[in-house]
Amino acid sequence: MAVSVQLLVGPNSWAVADQGTFQSEADCEAALSEAVPRTLSDGMRLAWEQSELKFVCVKVRGS
Repeated sequence: MAVSVQLLVGPNSWAVADQGTFQSEADCEAALSEAVPRTLSDGMRLAWEQSELKFVCVKVRGS
């Protein structure tokens, strides 16, 4: 899932890949690089290309 938190419009989320969990951060980064650009609107894609919008992989584990 990609989640964006924007100052004026609040959070937004969407699925970027249906690949389950990743074995490494490198695998996650590769999936983001491939999947994120094609799921963005034109304005968000431009912001991403100009490094104004960032996507990062986070590690989540059970409590």
